[in-house]
Amino acid sequence: MNIRIVSLVKVVLIGCLLSGAGKIWAEEEVATSPVPGWVTNVVIPEVSKTPNDKIQNGVHYLLLDTQVKVGEEKAPDYFFRMAENIINQEGVDESSQISINYDPVYQKVVLHSINVIRNGEVLNKINTARMDYIQREEEMSELIYSGQITLNILLDDIRVGDVVEYSYTRSGMNPVYQGLFAYSFNLNWSVPLESHFLRILWEKPNPLQYSIVNSDLELKRRNLGDANEFILQDSKIDPLKSDDDTPSWFSPWGAVYFSESETWEDVGIWGRGLYEDVYHINEDISKLADNIKSNSSDKGSQISAALKFVQDEVRYLGIELGENSHKPRLASETLRNRYGDCKDKTVLFLTLLKELGVIGYPALVNTESKLKNKIPSVRSFDHVITYFEFEGKEYWVDPTRSYQHGALDTIHQPDYGKALVLRPGVDNLTEMHPTFAKFGVFVKDEFNIPTEGSVAFKSKTVNYGWNAERQRRGLASNGRDSIQNGYLEFFEGYYPGIEVETIVEFEDDLERNIFSYAEQYRIEEFWENKPERERYEVDFYANIVSSAISKYDDRNRRHPLELLYPELIEQIIEVNFEGDDWSFDNEFFEEDNKFFHFKNTVDYQEATKKLRLEYSYQSKIDHVKAEDYESYIEAIERVENHLSYGVYKRYTNSSIVNEVEGGLVSQLSVATFIYIYASFYVLLIFMWRYERWKNPVKQDAIYYPVSLGKLIAMWIFTFGLFGVYWFYRNFKYIRVQENSAIMPVARGIFNEFWYFPLWNNLKEDSVDRFGVSHLPGKKLAILLAIIFLVSSILGHITDYVLLSLLISALAILPLANYMIFVNGAKSSAEINNSRWGIRHVLLILLGLPLYVIQIGGEVGLTPSEAVIDGSEISADNIKFMQRQGIIKPKDEVEYFYSDALLFVRDDGNGFTQRHVFSYWKEEGVLQKEVATYDKVEDIQVEWGGLEDNTTVTILRKDGSDFILYVSGVDGRDKLFVNALKAQWQSIQ
Repeated sequence: MNIRIVSLVKVVLIGCLLSGAGKIWAEEEVATSPVPGWVTNVVIPEVSKTPNDKIQNGVHYLLLDTQVKVGEEKAPDYFFRMAENIINQEGVDESSQISINYDPVYQKVVLHSINVIRNGEVLNKINTARMDYIQREEEMSELIYSGQITLNILLDDIRVGDVVEYSYTRSGMNPVYQGLFAYSFNLNWSVPLESHFLRILWEKPNPLQYSIVNSDLELKRRNLGDANEFILQDSKIDPLKSDDDTPSWFSPWGAVYFSESETWEDVGIWGRGLYEDVYHINEDISKLADNIKSNSSDKGSQISAALKFVQDEVRYLGIELGENSHKPRLASETLRNRYGDCKDKTVLFLTLLKELGVIGYPALVNTESKLKNKIPSVRSFDHVITYFEFEGKEYWVDPTRSYQHGALDTIHQPDYGKALVLRPGVDNLTEMHPTFAKFGVFVKDEFNIPTEGSVAFKSKTVNYGWNAERQRRGLASNGRDSIQNGYLEFFEGYYPGIEVETIVEFEDDLERNIFSYAEQYRIEEFWENKPERERYEVDFYANIVSSAISKYDDRNRRHPLELLYPELIEQIIEVNFEGDDWSFDNEFFEEDNKFFHFKNTVDYQEATKKLRLEYSYQSKIDHVKAEDYESYIEAIERVENHLSYGVYKRYTNSSIVNEVEGGLVSQLSVATFIYIYASFYVLLIFMWRYERWKNPVKQDAIYYPVSLGKLIAMWIFTFGLFGVYWFYRNFKYIRVQENSAIMPVARGIFNEFWYFPLWNNLKEDSVDRFGVSHLPGKKLAILLAIIFLVSSILGHITDYVLLSLLISALAILPLANYMIFVNGAKSSAEINNSRWGIRHVLLILLGLPLYVIQIGGEVGLTPSEAVIDGSEISADNIKFMQRQGIIKPKDEVEYFYSDALLFVRDDGNGFTQRHVFSYWKEEGVLQKEVATYDKVEDIQVEWGGLEDNTTVTILRKDGSDFILYVSGVDGRDKLFVNALKAQWQSIQ
């Protein structure tokens, strides 16, 4: 069974044992009383206009009323009152339950009111609501058991439009704070708040400190004789949004902090009191310390061994009931239990240090705020680490970290900005200046590229310092198979079709705190075919370095961007070539700014045929200020072109290759291409007319006999154009013989309707000449005429042009065969008409590209006229989309349409089970837009007509948008849109 699951099960069992006293509160009735007399009444504000566009979960919060009474002898009373208006059915679900959390060890809750205001009438729900106590332990997954319970209140008969108003008082203070008051109040929410009211009734004689951050509000203070009143209120509070990926310590939210402690020295005195008499040394601790000493005479090694024991041999588990939320257990108790939280493990480590002759101290830190903008307060901390000095150096170590190995100077020391070291005489916060041990990730990728066949790819990654800790933790949590699959999936994004040659091998150097792993793969389809350039291409990516460089599209960033710090990545790519026809220029690029340092070198050794690409990145700061964000983006953009290196090889015996991006054909506009193509057909018509003028058609032929091979070839490769001519020549013969007024040109152009009349004329000719018909019977002729008509029409309105041409050509063979028969075997007319001239060859050559395009469209190599299933896209084009970051290796394209003329790579619109995408080329440069469904606000459709594409507009939640163009051929645009909307709505 998974170790973490076992731990969770034990936590549950411990919770069950510790909650035996819970029967007392579980069986108690919920206490109720009128609103206390010391509370100031606040009127629920009237709303003239509901901000529907900003509301979430269907609730408009009208009033947050918070009042605190702090007396000298009695624990504080916290009065809360909330009023919220239900806007829709989501709001009914949201507001029909009320949850009140508290710690039964030192707190109690008294309900004052639960009302529903409906059409001006106040409905009292306090007697009809269902009330239950629940012990949820929300931090149990983090191995923390606090003992808190929740009073869960389920309201009956809640409707849209109701205003739910409730109030209660929670009394009591954790005795660990020794009566020292501290409180904070947030001034902003992520949803609209009509009004908030904060009141502190201060009845203690000593002054109350306060600080307001990120707000222009003023705290009003009034002396009431035996008390002081502090009031802070605001109305029409707009929701506050924070940018993504901000540092953990950053908060844009307005807040007010209150504290009874005047200085950090006062807080230090309180903190040191918690750690008195806990460094209890018993026989077990002494034996443990003696064992550590016996294994090494080096003091530094002894310290490392003690730290490793506490980190790895004493599991993390926090049973933080009452005072144990902050007060540590005896060191001997923690060693006996072999579990403890941050304060317990710190005390045990400090006790071992003392036995080893090293003096250290607890250091209180805040992992979220780094104690920025905090006034001295006993509630300022959420974690405890250890501070000690050794051989003239300061050390900040965390006994709760795991997988730290090696000497003191090889392990990672955390940086939480400032800490309150609980050492006598310390009267202020201490700036943490941890010594960064050797850290970083060093990668060497090696590609062996033969002249023919698959490519061998090896990758060796070496992790130092905290990077090594992270990799050890990942291996312990996920296992080798899972990690191998993750690595394979990562490389599939760069080299589709890659396969594992040898399972990943791990090496852990515990003495030097180095964790390495080696991978070995084989890539069958390494080179990407670029027919438009007549060459094969491949790119080598500094993928590890790229992952460390963050770039976001929003240049109007308002808040700082977090950077991983410290971060050092060095990546070397060595490419070993076979053959002598390789040549590369040596290059060097460097970008050094206040955010990071980046360097890239390209070196080719002709003697060994080795290409060496070196990349390095090192962060300099842990965040980018909002005002520096534009400069940061510009620095990244300067680096982006140096994060990969492209190599190509020409086709064997190829002609000159156009080096312009995209090739000549892809640079031509569709209109230009059509004009040029049509001009060749016009030229051929002039050539034909000129030949007819020099060599007039002889009239001794009966109809227009031509060999069946040439007829089929010309019919198909000219896309039916030869069929127009064939029908024209035959009806021209009929007009001359019958001296009629028929129009051969019209019958040639609209030949799909003239199959049966031509058959009928041929049948009459056969009866007149031979007394019997040598053509198919009437019923079969009607069937063939229908087949000819349907196939011709389908060729105009569907993608199956080639199939329709083949069917129509086969349908015409009985008629063409009679013409050969009636003229006699190897007649001069047949020989003359069947001869291949220059114009015929040119017509075939002109038709071949269209033929290739059509075939390519049907098998997914070139654009299709209609929307296609994702399974019809060629593997080569799928690989292209993966290389360009349009789709990921695990993505499966549902439906796809390309509006390009020749190449799917020039334009594409589609969606997967995860996201929707569109890409196109502008001036030879690929542009792309992608959006995962959770980022899409709406999908708008403007249906196209017979000639116009349907346009699908994707509106993102951040206000940006992009357009997909989808063909309406066969009505598959509706299939595309309906399936896209179904995917999007499935995650809403």
